Amino acid sequence: MNRRLASLDSWLGVTIFLAVWQALSALGLLDPRIIPSPIAVVAGTASHLTLAQFLGDVEASLFRVMAGFLIASVLGVVLGVASGWYPLVGDLLRAPIDLLRPIPPLAWIPAALIWFGLGEPSKVFVISLGAFFPAFTNTLAGMRKIDRDILNAARMMGLSGWRLLYRVAVPAIEPDILTGLRIAWSLSFGVLVAAELIASQSGLGNLIVRARELGQIDLVVFGILAIGITTLLTDFIIAQFFFRFRLRWYVKATTAGLAGTRER
Repeated sequence: MNRRLASLDSWLGVTIFLAVWQALSALGLLDPRIIPSPIAVVAGTASHLTLAQFLGDVEASLFRVMAGFLIASVLGVVLGVASGWYPLVGDLLRAPIDLLRPIPPLAWIPAALIWFGLGEPSKVFVISLGAFFPAFTNTLAGMRKIDRDILNAARMMGLSGWRLLYRVAVPAIEPDILTGLRIAWSLSFGVLVAAELIASQSGLGNLIVRARELGQIDLVVFGILAIGITTLLTDFIIAQFFFRFRLRWYVKATTAGLAGTRER
């Protein structure tokens, strides 16, 4: 119930923001040539963009974001768990991760063009770079703060090695993993516009670039809002999915672990 109220509050905040924006425009406090009103944005977009074109751009952007996010989340979680569980892996990865983390994804675009060409792989590569580090960092942080008493108790009950990692350690850091994945998903959209600068003919980022070149400020604003709303909607869906299945996964893993100890 509290989660539903929080979601409603978020959408209420968006509604209030749009209402204040429209009111400021109606009062003449905002220059329509620079910041058009929400109604002007919708009207201008309707005259320049068809629904089919818009849905095609959303589909293209979602495909790139999902592909980059999946690659980044798998690598980030696996390497984060391995770095936290095996000290040698953590020592080996520490320097490369610290070296690459400060580099913004935009700086990788020239290299991505050389390595992958003008196709989709270069865009997915740039997005995955932006999403990798939150997934890795949060997973590693979770591994480092696991209560050692829990691990020791599990060892006393007969769990060790891979079984201890899968049935105790990973479920214990699940909140950290899910937090990292949600941040990674949001950052994937943040990198989207930069990724779609790479000779793209579709996508929400490309929509903004095209509108800027044609001086269609209403379409630029619409594209920005579309990215924000799409991010908000998909993040809400992901949050509901995580909340619904994470407790089930935790109970299943814990039950399996206890059953394994009884078998011993």
